[in-house]
Amino acid sequence: MPTSMLDWPGKICSVLFLGGCNFRCPYCHNPGLVEGGDPSDTLSWEDLSLFLEGRRGWIDGVSITGGEPTLHSDLGLLCRKVGGLGMLVKVDTNGSRPRVLREILAEGLLDYVAMDLKTSFSKYSQVVRRPVDPGCISESIEAVLSSGIEHEFRCTVVPGLVELEDLRFLAARVAGARSLVLQQFRPERTLDPHFTGRAAYPEELLLEWAEELSRLVPTMVRGLVGVSRG
Repeated sequence: MPTSMLDWPGKICSVLFLGGCNFRCPYCHNPGLVEGGDPSDTLSWEDLSLFLEGRRGWIDGVSITGGEPTLHSDLGLLCRKVGGLGMLVKVDTNGSRPRVLREILAEGLLDYVAMDLKTSFSKYSQVVRRPVDPGCISESIEAVLSSGIEHEFRCTVVPGLVELEDLRFLAARVAGARSLVLQQFRPERTLDPHFTGRAAYPEELLLEWAEELSRLVPTMVRGLVGVSRG
C-alpha cells in the first residue's frame, strides 16, 4: 500500500504485507494473505527499495504487516534494510513467536510495535482455531512492555468471540501499556464466510467499554464510522 495515514498513529507510512499466518481467525479481513498470498504480487527488494527511495520526504516510515511477519526468517533483515533507507519501521504481530520479536527489539530495529490480542487466554485456541501456548503470548506482551518503544495492543471485538470479561482480562494483563485499542469488527470480507455479514457490536457499547477499561490502561476505539475516540 503506497500511502496510509491509518496504519501508524501520527505517521504517514507505506504498508508492506507479508503472506502467511499461523492463526486462522474466522473474522480475518485479509483472507488472501493467510495461506501466503498471490505469488504474482511479490516484490523484489530492488523494486521495493527504489519505490521507497522515491517516497523519501513523503512518508515517515514503513509498516510491516501480514499475515504474520514473524514467520519470516528474514524479517530482521527486512527491518534493517528499510531502516537503512532512513525510514522508521513498524511491525504488526500476533505475538505467537516471542523469540523473533525479542530479537528484533533487542537489535533496535523497530520504532513501533502493534500487537494483536485475540481474547482471554482460556479462549485463545478456540478463537484462532489453532493450538496456542498462552505463555508465548505473555512473553511477547512482556517484550513489548519492556522495550521502551512506542506501541499499542489491540483487539478486534467480535460478538460471540470477545466479550467484556475477555477485554477486562486483556486490559489487566497489559496494564502499564501506552494504549489498548478496541477495533470494530468488519464483516465485509472474512476468512470464514459464516462471519461475513455478521452484526458488529453497537458503537455506543464499544465506547462505554473503552471508558471502563481506561481505568486499567488507556483505551480507545478504532474503526467506528467517522470516529476514533478514547
